Amino acid sequence: MLLQRLAGAAPSLVWLLLLCPVERTFAKPKKKEKEVDKIALPHHSFNVPIAFEEFLNDWSVSGASLVERERLLVHPSVLERAGFVWSKAPLLTNDFEATLHFRVVGPKGMEKTVSDQSFAIWYVYDNVTAGYNETAMVKAPSWKAGLEEFGMTLSGAKAKFNGFGAILSMSDSQSGTLKSSVSGISNDGGSELSYGNGGNVPASNAKVVDFRNTLNAARFKLRVTPTSVEGHLKLSQSLSWNECFKIDRTKNPVEAGGYIGFSAWSGTQTWAPGAEPAKVSDLVSFSQLEVHNFDTTVVGEDISKDVSKDIQEAYREMLIDDNRHFSDQKSQSDHLTRLTRMLIQHVDTSKPADELMFQELYRLKQRVGKLDEDCKTLTKELQVLVNPDGSKGKGAKAGGHGEIKDSIIGLRRLLTTDGEKHTQKLEMVQKKMTEVKQKHIDASKPEMFADVVGHGEKLQATVKSSSSQTTWMLLAIVFAIVLIGGLMWNRMTYYERKHFL
Repeated sequence: MLLQRLAGAAPSLVWLLLLCPVERTFAKPKKKEKEVDKIALPHHSFNVPIAFEEFLNDWSVSGASLVERERLLVHPSVLERAGFVWSKAPLLTNDFEATLHFRVVGPKGMEKTVSDQSFAIWYVYDNVTAGYNETAMVKAPSWKAGLEEFGMTLSGAKAKFNGFGAILSMSDSQSGTLKSSVSGISNDGGSELSYGNGGNVPASNAKVVDFRNTLNAARFKLRVTPTSVEGHLKLSQSLSWNECFKIDRTKNPVEAGGYIGFSAWSGTQTWAPGAEPAKVSDLVSFSQLEVHNFDTTVVGEDISKDVSKDIQEAYREMLIDDNRHFSDQKSQSDHLTRLTRMLIQHVDTSKPADELMFQELYRLKQRVGKLDEDCKTLTKELQVLVNPDGSKGKGAKAGGHGEIKDSIIGLRRLLTTDGEKHTQKLEMVQKKMTEVKQKHIDASKPEMFADVVGHGEKLQATVKSSSSQTTWMLLAIVFAIVLIGGLMWNRMTYYERKHFL
């Protein structure tokens, strides 16, 4: 929580210490280097390591783009993926410079490279983030279908736009071959630009530069003035800048209030699904973006997140003051007085937050102190009870370090012995369980049920046969009884007739 508060206070310090329009005549310029007044715009810039939450406060990220600690992944090495990274707040200056550190990693050579893959840096007057429907884009059958539905067919951005941009593509319009090139394009919102053969991108005057697979991050610089837009590229920090394009905006001057953004398209898959890939896409990532305002008479971006409204107004008045160039000592003194007053007001405004931070630091200090005391107490107890050599020293009490060591060894042996016995018992139980399981499996086999059915049928036949035999025997016995009864009745009748008649 404390670190979050410190991170939140950092932009305020940047604005108050770095953005104040103090003349640079007090510092000695470097030799052979022209001194230029410029002010950093932190909400339109980023650098590694990237703080995820702070980055998403200023930028909108969608598509295949992913914010990582060590880089901003625009899109991976996967075909038909779109990159989308746009600033949520407009630039309030039309005299600025944006320097992008990027890397494009892919297979060596251009034989396996997709021809329509590209990425771009934009400055447009439309609030792209507000009009972007991520839900509808995700529900589309594919990324390509979703982009086409919303008219975002030019390097992952809208093909009909009002502004300008620089597109770094993998094809050259002049030679018609696969070559990495840089194109500068401009549009007034009245026409729809296209990519590929017969299209507007790559431009006819595109600069062919091999910016793929560089040892270090390559750099692209977009220098914007009210009357011109220039693009420069260099492949390493030690190399010089190469001019890629220059767009004349004299008839249509650049206006403030535009939005900076990045888009990308990883390339179209032209073979059947499931077939072996004939070509692959490059991986595109950014590591740093530096945006500076060269117009010292305006505030380059909205600073309401960092300072109060009164400080904003005071800062704006200082920028437009006619005496800001310190023509004499009095104007310099007045300017420093106003700056001091602004700093005092900022200190008063941030005082509650500073007091809360101090209280948290004090509580943290108490906890660390208590932890230090507990560690010292535990260390002393161990020194008294346990000796490094494990033997009884002079003056050691009964039950001291020697007995502690013996007890620990005895417990270890006991646990080892009992552990072996428990292991044997567990093995026996496991063996019994295996046998029971096997018997259960055997009893569940269909063959066993077939044998039982066969025995049942045999038993039924035996019972039926035995029942039939019993019936016949019963009939024979009844017949014999009747026969014997008849004979006896005949004999008794004979004796009656003989003796009584």
